[in-house]
Amino acid sequence: MRVTAILFITILSLYATNINILVQELSQIDKVVEVTKTNRFYQPHIVSVYLGKELEKAGVSNLEEALSLVPGVDIYGDNLGIKTPIFRGSNPLAYGQSKLFIDGVLVNDGMIDQYSHYLAMPIELIKRIEVIRGPGSKSEGVNIYAGSIYVTTYAENFGVNESARVFGKYGSYNYKSFGFYKNLSFDDLHIYTEFYLQKDDKQISSGPDIFATGAMGEVNKRLTTTAPAQLWLNNYSFALHFDYKDLYFKYRNNYYKSGNAFGISFIHPHKNDYLRLPSTIYEAGMKKQLSDDLQFFFKAGVKKDSFTSSSHVAPPGLVYPDPFHPGKYVIYAAGVKGYYKNKNESDYIDLKIRYKGFEKHSITTGYRNTLERTLEVKTITTDRTGISDAMVDYSTIFPFAEPNAKRRSHIFYIDDTFAVSDALTLYFGMNYERILHKYHKLNPRFSAVWALDNEDVFKLKYSRSHRNPSWQEMFTINNTTRVGNPDLRPEEVSAYEASYIKKYSLDEYMQLTLFYLKNSKVINNINEEREFRNISMNRLYGLEFEWKKMLSNTLKFYGNYSYVYGECGCHKELPNIANHLFKFYFLKQFTPNFSTTMLFRYIGKKKRFDFDSRDSLKSFSFLDLSFQYETTKDTSIMLALKNIFNTKGRYPAPPNTYLDDYPYTKGRTMMFTIKKGF
Repeated sequence: MRVTAILFITILSLYATNINILVQELSQIDKVVEVTKTNRFYQPHIVSVYLGKELEKAGVSNLEEALSLVPGVDIYGDNLGIKTPIFRGSNPLAYGQSKLFIDGVLVNDGMIDQYSHYLAMPIELIKRIEVIRGPGSKSEGVNIYAGSIYVTTYAENFGVNESARVFGKYGSYNYKSFGFYKNLSFDDLHIYTEFYLQKDDKQISSGPDIFATGAMGEVNKRLTTTAPAQLWLNNYSFALHFDYKDLYFKYRNNYYKSGNAFGISFIHPHKNDYLRLPSTIYEAGMKKQLSDDLQFFFKAGVKKDSFTSSSHVAPPGLVYPDPFHPGKYVIYAAGVKGYYKNKNESDYIDLKIRYKGFEKHSITTGYRNTLERTLEVKTITTDRTGISDAMVDYSTIFPFAEPNAKRRSHIFYIDDTFAVSDALTLYFGMNYERILHKYHKLNPRFSAVWALDNEDVFKLKYSRSHRNPSWQEMFTINNTTRVGNPDLRPEEVSAYEASYIKKYSLDEYMQLTLFYLKNSKVINNINEEREFRNISMNRLYGLEFEWKKMLSNTLKFYGNYSYVYGECGCHKELPNIANHLFKFYFLKQFTPNFSTTMLFRYIGKKKRFDFDSRDSLKSFSFLDLSFQYETTKDTSIMLALKNIFNTKGRYPAPPNTYLDDYPYTKGRTMMFTIKKGF
């Protein structure tokens, strides 16, 4: 009753007329868009742009929550708690369909091609998020399959002004966080640094594990348990940027350790079992203006990351086939423990030239060379013979991943922007990628942007791209839940998109997008052998509607609705896709110092595989309320009340694993934040 009353009062207050919002607030938004050239209306992509300060007011805590607001994007999680945004339903059973760039640097990891370890990045460190839906990328030399995300931190303030900020948070599950950023300028030298630390004790009760399905044998059904999913987090990150005249250097280190969620083998883990995903990235480069019409860009980087899982792989009493004697079985009286580590390195160089000397043309061409390789594989498990309970190092004779894996790619790219007239601009582009000793791919793209007048913009776009198989999909070995396939071909997509934009102002607009995607060679391991394979072709189509408007001087609305439908080559509906997504927030500025926000998200039901006897995963929705008070000294405090409806959100679990899927929310939660700017 109390919650209902609070909700009723808040909704009424959202529509109340109150004093005018600060003029500085709106003018600052306009300045950001103008100075940083983020005017998405004329970009040759289907793009949404979000300003960090506004997301903070909306009660958004981190990058993951921000991306959950994007049209056509649904967040998925797996048995290890690794999360990925799914764009327009494109293969929710894989990773790498989208790429994440932080300050222009690609951060997807080398093992799984995921960036879950960056999704917890606090919103207080993010100045702007640009999300491009569909193939294509504004970062030349990188093939994008389903979507790309560009996070800009306050490092962008180089040369504009010196700034600093510090924040602290406390919330449910004993969540604690602290962080800051600082900008410094010394003539031509600019320095930016940021740091954050966060941890919590999150656990959520979860249903019967894989033993209940009989997938591990009838004899092991007795081992079925219902236990808490270990979703706790321990994460810290440090970044340092130097910018001196035409030269720059970027360093980012991210340490990420979490509970083993639902278990590496779909078996409930213990509290101290963990997943560790550290990442360290160095990049140095140069931007040189050679003449009025010619620019030269060069960058080189090293990215080191690793995947480490330490877990109780099976409980005491497991009966399992003897890996050394086919046809025989071993009883693991004390259960099975496992320590698995795969360390990767990716080295790259990128050279690019941009020329504007031809009338009405801006041409960019370049070359990117990348070497990916495995540095270390560790596999230490309980004695597989069952003779003893001792831990044995099988890294040499029984590794869980190919220890000598490597891949070199060459990408040549060219783009041409042709201003046909003041109203019409055409974009042509092409990426050619060659994977040494494997395959090569040619990906063209074309876009037309027609500004009918100052308010109406039309876009047409065709693009083709691909997703290279990840290390996990190709090089996992000696594993019964995931079987790698080194002969995999890349997933391919051809996309057709049309968009209409109605501009009301720089920060107010309506956008309607229609899309049609043809995907082929889609990769998954939903088969009896659990082997990753290229399966049949599928197609997806749908629409995205996005609207942002000041409903009054003190009330702002942002919302979007997405519809997507997918079917396989056999004309059956694709599973694990939410056909309907609906998201919005109202932001009410009561006084220059006090504001409140109501944020709502609806995720539609998801169909199962035909051979999965479970009912469809039901739809669910979330409602959050947040209240922010800002002082005149750039200090603010916020209280966010999340999941007012007490919804139990779930990610779909693969068939024959967790019968009740993967729950990731439990009850109502809160977050208290205090921020101070300097």
